[in-house]
Amino acid sequence: MESADSGGSSQGKPLEDALEECLESKASSSPNYRQNLERVVADWIGFCRDRGVETLEDVSQRLMGNYAGHLARRVEAGESDAVDGGIAASTAWTYYDYVSAFLTWAVTWDYLAENPAEKGPARESMPDRPSSGEYERQYWQPAQRQAVLEFVRRRVDSAYREPVAPTPILHKRLRDRAFVATIAYSGVRGGEIVKDPNDPRRTGIRWTDVDLEAGTMWILGKNQEREPAQLPDQASMPLQRWYEAYDPPSDDWPVFPSLHVPTLSRKLGSELGGEERDRRTERRDYWTVALEAGVEPSSITTEGARSVMRRLSAAAEVPDLEDGEYLKPHGARRGVGELLYKEKGHQRAQRTLRHADPKTTSQMYSHIEASELAEDNTEVFDSE
Repeated sequence: MESADSGGSSQGKPLEDALEECLESKASSSPNYRQNLERVVADWIGFCRDRGVETLEDVSQRLMGNYAGHLARRVEAGESDAVDGGIAASTAWTYYDYVSAFLTWAVTWDYLAENPAEKGPARESMPDRPSSGEYERQYWQPAQRQAVLEFVRRRVDSAYREPVAPTPILHKRLRDRAFVATIAYSGVRGGEIVKDPNDPRRTGIRWTDVDLEAGTMWILGKNQEREPAQLPDQASMPLQRWYEAYDPPSDDWPVFPSLHVPTLSRKLGSELGGEERDRRTERRDYWTVALEAGVEPSSITTEGARSVMRRLSAAAEVPDLEDGEYLKPHGARRGVGELLYKEKGHQRAQRTLRHADPKTTSQMYSHIEASELAEDNTEVFDSE
C-alpha cells in the first residue's frame, strides 16, 4: 500500500472532503476551471484509492511519481495506433498541473507541509513538457484575416442586391460579419462575448455593453471582473451596420443572437405558447416572428461561434489552412496580439489583450523576439 511511504496515518483529511473544500474556496474562479479541476482531481483520487491512499496526509512523493508514470504510459499509448485511451503529452501535463494546484491549495491551508507533486523525483517519470512552440497554437495571419473579412463583406453586399435577401439570411450575414470583425480586431476572447453554457454569468454581450461611438465594450474578463475592451473602427463599423438592420426591441438583447431555428422555436413556444407559435410561423420565418413579438433570442454559444467559423473558413478559401482546419476564435485574439507586438511593442499588445502579468505576453510572443534576434545577429555576422 502506498500509505506506507509516508508513515500511513490512520487519521487525516479525506481526499474527497478536501476536494469539496478546495472547490468552495475557488468560488470566484471560472466555472470551467472549477469543473475541470473537479474532474481531473476526482480521477486522481480514484487512482490514490486504488493504492490505499485516502487522506491528504498520506500523499507522498512516491505516489506522485507513480501517478506521473501512469500518465507517461497513457502518453505512450496515445502514440500507438493499436491502443485506445492514450493522451497527448500536453494533456498529461494539464492533468498533473491540476493535481499539483490542488496540493498547493492544501499547503496554503496547512493540510500539507509541502507539495509532493513539485518535488523533482515525483516529476521525473513525466514525459517531456512540450515547449510553447509545440502546442498547436493558431495565430490568424494578416492574409487569413483579410480573406475571411473580405468574404463576409461580399456576402453582405450580395444580400442587399435586388432582390434583397429575406430577413433571416440578411441578418445572419450581417451578424456573422460583425462577429468576425469583432474577434479579428478587438483582441477579446470568444467566451467573453458569446454564451458559455458552462458558466451562468456568461450569457453573451448585450447592446448596453457596447459604446460604438467611444469604441469600447464592457465584457466579463477571464478574471471574472467586468472590464473594458477596445473596439477599433474596423470592428465598430460592421457592428453599427448590424445594429441598424437588427433594430432590436431592447438594447438588453444580445449582440450576437442565435438564429438556430430549433432554438428559436423553443423560445417562441415558451413565450407565446405552442399553438400561437405555430400559428404565427405557419407562413413566416421564426426570426421575424421573434423580432415582431419581442421574444428575446439566446446569444450564440461558444460552440455555435466555432461552428460559424468552421462554415466561413471552408467557404472563404482562407490561405494556409490544412485540410479540416478552420480559423478559431482564439486564434483571432492571438493574431491581434502578434501584429500589435510587432508594430507597436510589448506594452500595447499587453494592454489590448488585458494580460495582468507582462510575462504572459512575453511568453506568448517569444517567437517574435527570437526571429528579431536572428535578423539582428545575421547582420552582425554578415559584417565579419
